[in-house]
This record gives sequence, structure tokens and C-alpha cells, in this order.
Amino acid sequence: MPLDPDACYRALKAHDPRFDGRFFVGVSSTRIYCRPVCTVRLPRRENCHFFASAAAAEVEGYRPCLRCRPELAPGNASVDAIARARAGAVDLIENGALDAGGIEHLSARVGVTSRHLRRIFDAEFGVSPIEYAQTQRLLLAKRLLTDTALPVTEVALASGFGERAALQRAVQGALPDGAGAAARCARRRRAARRRSRSSSRTGRPTIGTRCSRFSREPRDRRRRRP
Repeated sequence: MPLDPDACYRALKAHDPRFDGRFFVGVSSTRIYCRPVCTVRLPRRENCHFFASAAAAEVEGYRPCLRCRPELAPGNASVDAIARARAGAVDLIENGALDAGGIEHLSARVGVTSRHLRRIFDAEFGVSPIEYAQTQRLLLAKRLLTDTALPVTEVALASGFGERAALQRAVQGALPDGAGAAARCARRRRAARRRSRSSSRTGRPTIGTRCSRFSREPRDRRRRRP
């Protein structure tokens, strides 16, 4: 499929990461080709030529940019350092790295300072790494409370809160009023559906059905008497 030069230039102008690796831009005035996420000054439209691969740009005589390193796979150049740090920190947080040693331990494993890691999270997510981790724990706990029948103590352990009281404090402080009641109602509805399915499989009536049937039997017998 041929490249649309105007669409490519718009992506280049926005440094849109979705197009990283999908096309490369060669600048005729410098004879250098770049990735669309390169942070160099935006070249003029008439100087840009777009290629579907790095090899195609090199065949036309363009040299790779030393900043974005288009000859490397996306993610391995210096321009990708922030994205690599962010992705690594998020992965470690989801695996409990903050619980093991705090922000200093996390930043050391990512390979940046704790101050730089806070700047990355503030720019990308608008929160600190600790606030990000707390939000992820809350979302997991809410999902488990709503979608499973696990006891609250087991939900607290599975979501990283450790104990029921810590989970309850976090939920009361962060989730809207009534979230706990909504979760309890959802659990009761699921339990009722399970009982209904169980009774339909076994052929045994539920308590309500049994009581109504027994209450009608004496009346039916009286009608049959001569």
C-alpha cells in the first residue's frame, strides 16, 4: 500500500508514536532520514520524502539520523529512553516492586533517579509512581469485588493491600459512596443466579416454589372431594 505523503507529514509534525516504524522520512536538504518520533526540528514539507522502510531510504542515498537511530528497531535509540523507563516501571509496579522496596528501589531497577522517574510519571500519567500503584491496586480490588465471589480478605491479599482493613480504608477514601454496597448487591445477584441454575439442573424446586406448591395442595384436595 503506497504511503500518503500528506498524512505522513502530519504524523511527523505531531511526533505521533503510532507511526513509529511504519514509515521513515528522508530530508533532501541534509540527506538524512529519520523516524517520525525524532525530536529534531521539523523539516519543511517540500524537503521531505517518505519511505516504507529504512532500507528503501538508504537505497536512495540517505544516511541514518544519529539521534533517533532509524536503522535500529523502534525502542532501542536514545530518543526512546523515556518510553523504556515508563514501560519498565509500569511492569515492575504491576509485579509488586514498590511493595518490596519503595520508590528508590523501583527507580534503581529501572536505571533512572527517583526524581526523574517522578517526572516521567507526572508527564505521562499525571500522578506519582506511588499514586499510580495505588490506583492499580484499587482497580483490581474493585474488579475482584464486583466480578468474583472471593471473600474480602482474599481480595485484599490478591490486590496487594495485605489486610482487609487497609483495603476498606483505601476504598472508602478513593471510590464513590455506595461502591461497596453495589459490589455486595452484585454478589447477591450472582449467588441467586447460581442457586437458580443449580435448582434447574437438579430438578429440585427452590424454597419459594416448594412453599407455594405445598400451600396449594390442601386447597386442591378439598376441591376434588365429592
